[in-house]
Amino acid sequence: RTAPGVTCSSGVAGGGASGDMAAADSNGDAQHPFKGRTLSIINDFDLEEQWYVYQQTRALREAVARGEDLSRFRLMNPESAVYTIFMEDSTRTKESFRNAAEFHRMKVNVFDAKTSSFQKNETITDTIKMLCGYSIGQSIFVIRSKIEGVCTWLEEAITQYTSSRGFPRASFINAGDGRHEHPSQELLDGFTFLEHKGWDRSHIHLALLGDLFHGRTIHSKVDGLKIYRAVDVDLVAPGELALPKHYEDRMRAAGFNVRVFSSIEEYLQQPKVAKIWYFTRLQLERMGEKVLDKSVELRKAVTMRREFVERLPEGTKFFHPLPRDARHPVLPYWLDNSELNGWDRQSQNGYFTRITLLGMLSGLLGKDFRPGPPAALPPAEDFVVEVQCDGAEKKQDTGSVEAGVVPLQNGIVIENLAVGQSQEQIWGLMYMVRSILGLHGVGGQGVYQPQGGEQPRGFISVPDFDLSTWGRQPLKKLAAMAPGSTLKDIQGGVVRREISFLLPPRIYNFREISCKNEACVSHPDNGQREVVTYFTRVPAGEDKPAGASAGVGDEPELEVLVQVLRGAAQLLADLGLQEILQPERPRPLSAPTRRRWVGPSAARERAALQRGGLRARGSGPAMAAIAREGMLS
Repeated sequence: RTAPGVTCSSGVAGGGASGDMAAADSNGDAQHPFKGRTLSIINDFDLEEQWYVYQQTRALREAVARGEDLSRFRLMNPESAVYTIFMEDSTRTKESFRNAAEFHRMKVNVFDAKTSSFQKNETITDTIKMLCGYSIGQSIFVIRSKIEGVCTWLEEAITQYTSSRGFPRASFINAGDGRHEHPSQELLDGFTFLEHKGWDRSHIHLALLGDLFHGRTIHSKVDGLKIYRAVDVDLVAPGELALPKHYEDRMRAAGFNVRVFSSIEEYLQQPKVAKIWYFTRLQLERMGEKVLDKSVELRKAVTMRREFVERLPEGTKFFHPLPRDARHPVLPYWLDNSELNGWDRQSQNGYFTRITLLGMLSGLLGKDFRPGPPAALPPAEDFVVEVQCDGAEKKQDTGSVEAGVVPLQNGIVIENLAVGQSQEQIWGLMYMVRSILGLHGVGGQGVYQPQGGEQPRGFISVPDFDLSTWGRQPLKKLAAMAPGSTLKDIQGGVVRREISFLLPPRIYNFREISCKNEACVSHPDNGQREVVTYFTRVPAGEDKPAGASAGVGDEPELEVLVQVLRGAAQLLADLGLQEILQPERPRPLSAPTRRRWVGPSAARERAALQRGGLRARGSGPAMAAIAREGMLS
């Protein structure tokens, strides 16, 4: 995923089973800047597109206030369909979208997931394909799911499907996916903040309070607040509910001034208090028993109390995406009729922003919008770089000699693997490269540290290997696994060809790796069999996973698939494979190693191995012992 949530879809070709109407609709898609688009994350709309949403919603609200004719805001097309598919409970989001669709006189379908074929293990892809054929006009799907990235995947899969069938291109709106994002909520929050500030985009100072860890409305603000030229954000939550570090890092990388406080009490003890407070409900049901035991203390830290009111700056407003927990509201009910109440107006704005959003995706609104040029991924060829060899003899790297392996006369050497990483990570990466690329024959590998204080690195040597038997696919896989590495083709003891690898802009069609996020739509446990995992490159520091370290070498762009490599390296360490695979020290799997195969993740990791997620081929007592244990396939 795009991380979280980046993909692109091709345009829809006209013609086919739906005849002229579909063709005309498709031609309109190609010219209209919003029709057929998908809103999976808030960044699916750039800042000027978000500003367009806000301006159109403002015009609608003002027209309503003046009692004007609203026909220019209405689609008036009963052949266009809106499906609300909610696999988690909802009131405001679902009902505001349903009423917004009714405003447009669109066909509204409230899809009951609990009585659908989802209960018969049908994939969401198959379901959406079927529903696309039940309308002559465009279909717009509003989807809430525990599975993250659903709309991103459907945009890709269903766009291809509707194009091949001649159907109008479908749109997808993420109404909340797990604890990932809630972009339409961010649009209504953004509109509410701008309205409250008199449409001043120069600066905003706000406090985010409550469950920042699980709050997807909070996560969308990491990008949504970029609509302002200067941003001050105060994060108010105890450590157990704190904003995940990678979101906080992204805020800082975007230039936000970020401060962190553990409670409202602590926050009000300092002089610079925001006038805009955004509360979220504590989702303690998503947490473990240890957190539930501290629930009273956690709620107290982020619940408004009467004695706090007099310490608030004049003009303070409270906002909340709702619902409130009636048993333990962080915004108590005695605040409802106070001047602090901004959440009622905020909730009403959901109806108007969603009228605008449906109007844009259906092609009614947006014809006057002039988009800028689309951003392009780097060329696909930029990560496999052929190093020019001038024909002169070039010595092999001395690393193999230092590690005790005889230099090759003919074959390949892969050098500079996992530079600067730990011994476990280097050995884990070497094992992964051998396994996935099928380099199972004889040869050597090891870890060495060049003279002069350079960082340790790994190498793999494969004698008598003919590089001409490889096409481009293995080279792309090697770049994905080991950016920063170098491959040398050796003939007669001389390097005849040298290839350097950078991190690819996108990694796909790589069946041997998968997203480690168990909530991701691509994760095998979620049963969405059609979904193919892919990863996209992000600028250094922009969207770094929590706990991730720098990638290979000191190059800031080489932030590799750290989660994948760490998982493999840890698994290898648990099994003792980093020692097993060293040629000079083969040994059978020891009883203590087998006993370490326990813990909360043991069943999940064992299941992953049995599914063939990690394949190991080899010989000798060590691999035979592992095979007998049934740990590897």
